[in-house]
Order: sequence, then structure tokens, then C-alpha cells
Amino acid sequence: MSRTEEILRLLKGADGYISGERIARELGISRAAVWKQIAVLRKKGFSIHSQPKLGYSLTFSPDRLMPSEVRDGLDTSVIGKEVIYFPETESTNLIAKKLATDGAREGTIVIAEAQTRGRGRLDRNWLAPPNKNILMSVIFRPRILPSRVFLLTMLSSLSIVKAIKETATLHALIKWPNDIYIDGKKAGGILTEFSAEQDRVSFVIVGVGLNVNFDPSLYPEIKDTATSLSVAFGKKIHRVKLLQSILREIEKGYNRLKKGNGFQIHNEWKTYSLITGKPVRIISSGTVEEGIAESVDEDGCLVLRYKNGKRKRILSGDVSLRLTE
Repeated sequence: MSRTEEILRLLKGADGYISGERIARELGISRAAVWKQIAVLRKKGFSIHSQPKLGYSLTFSPDRLMPSEVRDGLDTSVIGKEVIYFPETESTNLIAKKLATDGAREGTIVIAEAQTRGRGRLDRNWLAPPNKNILMSVIFRPRILPSRVFLLTMLSSLSIVKAIKETATLHALIKWPNDIYIDGKKAGGILTEFSAEQDRVSFVIVGVGLNVNFDPSLYPEIKDTATSLSVAFGKKIHRVKLLQSILREIEKGYNRLKKGNGFQIHNEWKTYSLITGKPVRIISSGTVEEGIAESVDEDGCLVLRYKNGKRKRILSGDVSLRLTE
């Protein structure tokens, strides 16, 4: 924990004011160093009132996904215990992959307030104004076969829709393979990448982009297809609380997966499926197939039923799925 985070922790734990002398004594630093870190916190948007002979009092915390904010009250044991934070970066997935390759521990999350090279599946750009959404990547080290990696996408998307329901009382659905939908429009997406040998997964990175507090209608390229939680809910969403809820749900799901209960995740995921039983169009490498989305199996394959009754398993890889009338 940095000096800034330690001072923030003391400010939050104080009943009213806390003196600069006490902060300095508890942290083993000078009062000048305390004042310097208070200035840093103010620059980051924290409102800290100072009173002679009384000290400092925290009166307002900005909705920033800083490590100290995310960890404050987060009762997970693995997911989110290590938080890497960037006001802006190219891509949280790129950083998470580098960290995982270098041995970062399982459960480490990388968070950014803005991304310059954020992307979704099929290398599509991910539009996300600064300080409005949740942009993060989680490092997993599961003991599963490479063919079962999609279960991590499942448990992550399931965790997101459950957290949305808990935090904003909105009923979100999952569009195979990795999109979050609210009221028929896209509110988020997941990008899962992994490193594996023939029969062993080294690590999995699950990247999440979730539209929280921005208005997609202001952007012509997405105004007809995208939404956000604040638009659907009608008011601003507290991002830290939402993120903490997502992390708790991810840990619950991951614990089930580690116990060999992937079927439970799969069964619950199916209850939030947007496409099951509906006519769909699959576009892949210039070819188009249509049928009924009958189900999605535990390996993440869509079972497509044609008009003649025949069925085909479709991998999630390089495909685009659209609902049809």
C-alpha cells in the first residue's frame, strides 16, 4: 500500500478529524510528507477539509476505481487482492498478459479509467470515455483443459449480470458468446485470452468492458446499438460498488469451477441467455448460416438447429451472431 493509500485509509477510519501529527506518527513520516500526500489526494478529486488544531477530515471521495477504493470493504480472498490501476493505458488485457507471463498471482486485476487501444472480439474498437465505465482484466490460473476455457467467459458474464441486478436492479442478459445486453442493446462485452500447452492452461485473461455512466446516444457510431447502466437505470451508478459486486460474484463462480462444478455455472448461465430458442444468423468468413439457437454447451459451442432439423455445433471463435425476425 502506498503512502497516499495509507493516509486515505486513516482519513476514512477517522471519526471526524485526524491530526497531521497522528498521521505522521502512525506512518513514521514527517508532517510535511503528510501535507504533500494530502495535496496528492486533493488533486485526485478527494475533498479534504483542514482545520487548525484539529487536522484533516475527508468530506468527499470521487468515483474513481483506485486500488484503495476498490479494496475498501472488498471481502474476497483471491480476486482483487492485487489491484493494478492506470488513469489511462493502451489495453488492460495487454498489461495483464505481460503480468501473467511474468508470474503475477492469480486474482490480480488491472483497471483503467480510459484505454487508447481497447478492443472487443474480432478486433473491434471499444469506445469508452474516461472515468465513466468499468474497464478491467482479471488474471486466472485454472487447472482446466484448454477446451474448457469458455467456462471462465461464462462465469464472468454471469457474474456481471448478477452484479448489475444487485447494484442497479436491472435485468441484463447474455448474448452468446460474450456480450451483455440490457433492453435489447449492448451494454458490455468480454474478451477472453489465454496461454496454454497441449493439455494445460498456463493462465487466462478475462477482459471486461462495461458501459456504466456514459450516454452512447451522443456517439453516432453506436447510438442505435448500445446502452449503459445509467441510461437504463435513469441515474448515475456508483462504479466502485458495482465493481466490488462483480469481483465478489467472480470469486464465487471461480470457487465453484475449482471444485469441479462447471455444470452449475453452465446451467445458471443458460437462464440469462438472450438467444436460446430464437432465430439467429451466424456470419463467419463470408458465409452466412441461419437457424434456431437451440443451446450453448459447456465448451462454449452454440448448437444451431436448421429448418430441416439437423444440428451443428459452432465455435465462438471468428463468428458474428445476430438475432433475426
